[in-house]
Amino acid sequence: MSPDTTASTRRAERGIALVSPAMRCVVLVQVVVSVGSGVRSAVHPTAYALLTAAVLAVSVVLIVQCLATGSVRRGIWHAPDLVLAWVALPAMNVLLPEGHVVGTWESWATGYAINVGALAATWLRPWAAIVASLALGAWGFAWLALAHETSWETNLNNALTIPGYAVVVALLAYYLRALAADADQAREDAVAATRALELERYQLTVHDATSILRLLSDEDTPAEVLPGLRLQADREAQRLRHYLTDQPLHAPGDDRRTVGTMLATALHGFDDLPLEPAVELGADVALREDVWTAAARAVATILHNVRMHASARQVVVHADTDGSTWEVVVSDDGIGFDQESEPFGFGLHTQVRQALGELGVEAQIRSVPGRGTSVTIVGPVSA
Repeated sequence: MSPDTTASTRRAERGIALVSPAMRCVVLVQVVVSVGSGVRSAVHPTAYALLTAAVLAVSVVLIVQCLATGSVRRGIWHAPDLVLAWVALPAMNVLLPEGHVVGTWESWATGYAINVGALAATWLRPWAAIVASLALGAWGFAWLALAHETSWETNLNNALTIPGYAVVVALLAYYLRALAADADQAREDAVAATRALELERYQLTVHDATSILRLLSDEDTPAEVLPGLRLQADREAQRLRHYLTDQPLHAPGDDRRTVGTMLATALHGFDDLPLEPAVELGADVALREDVWTAAARAVATILHNVRMHASARQVVVHADTDGSTWEVVVSDDGIGFDQESEPFGFGLHTQVRQALGELGVEAQIRSVPGRGTSVTIVGPVSA
């Protein structure tokens, strides 16, 4: 996955890395406000002050690393943060006198443990965070119960807050990361689809031109074929120029969009083929511009295939209409091919069937080895 396709994941990680220090800052403010009172009332003031200083130091490292790296998943504060939470819970029983262990911020260990459990859920796997917070909650409940200051229900509720917040944060972090990963995958799929579309568009643009250039560069190409190829090469050059400037290519000498002008354009330059056009019955049927262009290219592609592969002695191009639909049939008596064992190439599949099908025009291809190939194009008559 390229850097461009991980933007959502990076944004999600940066968001979590901003929220986590903010959550810790809330706890730090409460600890700092009560630390003076805690030192004065502590049984062992020095030990209490050192423990508080250690928590403050680890928290500062947490904040700095999250803001600097934009991620909570990397940091030297991970293990010290968990260790201090486990140490602080029993330490309050030893360092503070009775009456201060539960329900005061001089005993900040429970609030700190809640925060540690919640933040651990952002860098541990969800299941690991939940297990760690349950263990920390059970540890806290045991030491709160030993203080004998409140009922076991109060102690249990205080202890359950640790895994409770951890579960919520774990679910939220998991959801945000999954959502970001889905967005990145969707972006990557869109990029791949765009590349595939551009490749197909490129193939559609140059398919016939490459056939012409290949024949022009082949020393074995018969001399009688070269004039037609040069005409077609000139037409393809014009078409590519119009394509690059996003301008439509009109029928030579005629601005009408009809089946007749479409076939006149498509057949131009194929004088080397044994063509027998019979188009009068459908020549005057009007076509939409996009259908006219696609049909002209489709017929030209069919004739390029005949020239390259069919070895035909006769190629009939017939046009007809019944008033509601128009039909163009290109038939040759060449070598044909087995449709079961030989799939259609890019020209017949994409440039003929698919390109016309997208415009509501049907292309039917029938071929039998030794008996030639017939392509029937049928479309609705425009109002």
